[in-house]
This record gives sequence, C-alpha cells and structure tokens, in this order.
Amino acid sequence: MATNIISFSHVHKGFGEGEVISDLSFDIPEKGIFVLVGPSGSGKTTTLKMINRLQDVDGGTISYLGKDVKDYDLRALRWQIGYVLQQIALFPNLTVRQNINLIPEMQHMDAATKEKRGDELLTAVGLPPKDYNARYPRELSGGESQRVGIVRALAADPPTILMDEPFSALDPLSRRQLQDLVLTLQTKLQKTIVFVTHDMQEALKLGDQIAVMHNGRIEQQGTPENILTHPATQFVASFFVGAHATSPQNTLGELIAAGYARPVAATADYVPARTQLSAVLPALSRGESVIFKLEQQYYQIDAARVLHFLFPDSVE
Repeated sequence: MATNIISFSHVHKGFGEGEVISDLSFDIPEKGIFVLVGPSGSGKTTTLKMINRLQDVDGGTISYLGKDVKDYDLRALRWQIGYVLQQIALFPNLTVRQNINLIPEMQHMDAATKEKRGDELLTAVGLPPKDYNARYPRELSGGESQRVGIVRALAADPPTILMDEPFSALDPLSRRQLQDLVLTLQTKLQKTIVFVTHDMQEALKLGDQIAVMHNGRIEQQGTPENILTHPATQFVASFFVGAHATSPQNTLGELIAAGYARPVAATADYVPARTQLSAVLPALSRGESVIFKLEQQYYQIDAARVLHFLFPDSVE
C-alpha cells in the first residue's frame, strides 16, 4: 500500500467574509500523480497553494512527510516542493540555464552535479542543452518555456512537484505533448505530483488518483476509472458528461467505462490501461487484438470494438 506523503485534516480557508475551503480532509499518496479537478472557484488552486504555504490554513492541519507544514522552516519546505505555474514565471533577464540553476545554487549543490542534472533534464524534455542553455525566455515558444519551467521545478530533485494548470494557456498540440512528457518523466523519476486542472480529459489522462472539487469540498476521490463508472454525486456525474468524447487520444482504460472492452484471462502480454488508442491502432489495423490491464483485471479490444467506440453513429 502506498504511503501518504501529504495529508489534509479538517482544513478551512477563507478570504474576507467568505469561506473558500470547508472542512477538507484527504490524503495524497507518494510517487503518483494526484489531480485536483473542478470548475473555476471550486478551491483547487487554493488547496494546492496551502501545501507549500503560499496560502496558510485558517483552521485544521496539513502535514508533509508526517510533519505539520507550519513547523517547517518556510524555505526548507519549499526546497522540497517544486512548483510549476500556468504563467511559467521564468526570470526574463536570466538565460535558460541560469533559470534552471537558481534553486540548486541556493542549496549549494556542487557544480558537477548541478551541470549533469541540468543537462539530463533538458535532454529529457526535448531541449538539447547546447541549443538552449544560452537562450533567454523571450526566445522561447510557450511550449518550450513550460518545458524549462518543468526542468526548473525538478532541478534540485525535490520529492514533490506542484503543478497549477500548467498547460491551460497552450495550444492543443503543445498541451498533448506536455501531458505525454509529464507521464514519461513520472515513469522515470517517480515523484509525487499534485496537478490542478479544470479539464476533465486532462485529469483522466494524467491522474493515478483524482479528487473532484466543488464549493471548497471534495465530492469524490478515486481512480479515473472508478470516478467515471461510479460517480458518487450528481455533480461528479454531470461534471464528467462528455468525458467520453472519442478520439485516438483516448486511453484504453476509457473503453471500459464506455463498454467497449471485454474482460479476459490474465496474460503476460499486455499494455498499461493509460496507453492511448493511437499507440495500438497499427496492431488493430493488422487484425490483432490488444490486451491491457487495469488494477488486477485484464481486458481485450479489437478493431471492431474500437471502430464502434470512435464512430458510434456510423458503424453498423
């Protein structure tokens, strides 16, 4: 069973005379992607900011690694928690490499380790160091800037990363590419990522666990498949209406909730449930079936089932 790295216990937060967060209690397991999703004004960004004390609680407690966040030295707490913003917030007067090295230098990381890690991370996000080290933020596209922002958050190797709607301002192609990048990096680095979004498709694609927020409360917390197939409240059910909008970017796991995958016996030859349809279309086009695993159950799909899923009104 996963260890909880962050715990909220009866947390309250208000601004002025209004309460934004109401008696919030939940746990975030380590080394997974935990998504806070909900409409604007639901309290998800405020919840995120209370983890690294950009906002302080008015009541209740938040613990990080078993210790109340208020008992940490503030700088020490934030050094353990990387932060990626929607606005990116790179320092315009610093080069890409200088932006990346800010926290490692503050932590007195030795030069060899700092340079090695910076090179590895830039390469991992598709920005060759020799081409990007000396560039300034004004010389980057939106997607490139956000990749640098991700590298900067990871540069000091913190166990936890907070991501506040980091891709919402990007075009759809850049957004999909960066979502895929987060999943790839997570497979390699195994961080705890707390990710805020208002986009249900993004939540379903990225989340190992999803917490659906509404009016400062969590309506439901669980796996993407559990929330899709067993919504706990009418709000959750209505919020995820349209989550089955179909395209090759849908994951295999989404075919379960839509009724297009059938259970089969266990096998050693399978792919993960979060694999996108686009990745298995070549095999399906050759007449092969594809087996994937979700939790402890195995499922099978074939070309006919996928065609019905993608084009329900045009396939007899």
